[in-house]
Amino acid sequence: ERFHLHFGKRLRIRLRDGNNKAPEKPVDEIPKDETKISTQEPSMLLYQTDLCRVLTEELENRWSNTTNSMLDLNYDTKVSDLDLTHRQLTTIDGRQVKFDLVVGCDGINSVVRTTIDQAWPAFESNQTTLPGELKVVRLDTIPPQLDPTAVALLLPSSGSCTAFVEPTVDQGCCVLLAGRNASDTLLASTNVTELSETLLQRFPLLEGASLDSAAQQLATSQTSKASSVACNIYHYAHIAALVGDAAHATGGVSGQGVNSALMDSKVLADSLLSNYQPDQKSESLRTALLTYSQYQVPQGQALYDLSFGPKPDTLMLRLQYSFSNIRDSLFRGRWGIGKQPLQTLLTTSLLSFQDIRQQRDKYYSESFPTTEEWNERLALLDANATAATSPSNTMLVD
Repeated sequence: ERFHLHFGKRLRIRLRDGNNKAPEKPVDEIPKDETKISTQEPSMLLYQTDLCRVLTEELENRWSNTTNSMLDLNYDTKVSDLDLTHRQLTTIDGRQVKFDLVVGCDGINSVVRTTIDQAWPAFESNQTTLPGELKVVRLDTIPPQLDPTAVALLLPSSGSCTAFVEPTVDQGCCVLLAGRNASDTLLASTNVTELSETLLQRFPLLEGASLDSAAQQLATSQTSKASSVACNIYHYAHIAALVGDAAHATGGVSGQGVNSALMDSKVLADSLLSNYQPDQKSESLRTALLTYSQYQVPQGQALYDLSFGPKPDTLMLRLQYSFSNIRDSLFRGRWGIGKQPLQTLLTTSLLSFQDIRQQRDKYYSESFPTTEEWNERLALLDANATAATSPSNTMLVD
């Protein structure tokens, strides 16, 4: 819960800080004991790959050594085709696998989502490429002039790219360079010397880090683009479900991708545990998946709305919205002034995305639907999908 905005080498603004203090001092004047990790609002920064590794190891520890284990993990096994009618997928090496339920955790370019879209006219999904380009580099050590316990956003002295620095394990960090000018030196150049000099010139706070290594990574990597995804429902009858970026994505705008995907996974697991009955497989799966969508579609839509912000109808509302954002960023609810900033609410509060979105209704052109309205809307969609999958087209596999 520490996020620092840096203007040049000397001015640092603590947009979020776990100790609830926000002195704005030159970096070299801040006492070293102020950089210690605060325990008031603890958070954890780690690579997504590390998180996946830990979860996979736990999955194997729990289920791979049990009697009659049904766990079968396959790595580097890409799905080339998915048949929802006969509940069969085909891998890129030609292997065919039958299933009762397929859960698409396959990201922005989800095969499962695309297949549902092709099979079900009432299903609506929208994938949008966001403006700008980005590159990511990993460094073994965090630049010595940056707080090793805080995320930092560095604004450049020139050029269009910003640098977003996240600490990682073993005092390392990753640096995300993003900008809207594809011809910017940091995004387009393949000259290592030019890239190293440009990094230091634009971001003097990176001095002391291995800029030659960063430049080498920039020179040999391709730019990436972020995308957003929105779906009107997260399941198809009793056959398929969507989780994480396959169901909803904001392109990293709000930094809640992993958090929201983990919540999807928990709600889906809870729904299956509470509703699934082996002797009523199709009916109980349908109930479980509808319950999942009714819980998580409102959360995904709320996060999407909050990430990309409202477009207030009137000048007065636009001014109010801008003022409230500035006030909340500066005071963060201290001394009774304003509220916690949106990013803090999304990251560390126990408020749901839906609750936060409803609290900001006045700034949006449409009020956010109530829980009852969502439940009714999704139940109607689910009934439509069930009608589209007649018994003659359904295959149950034990």
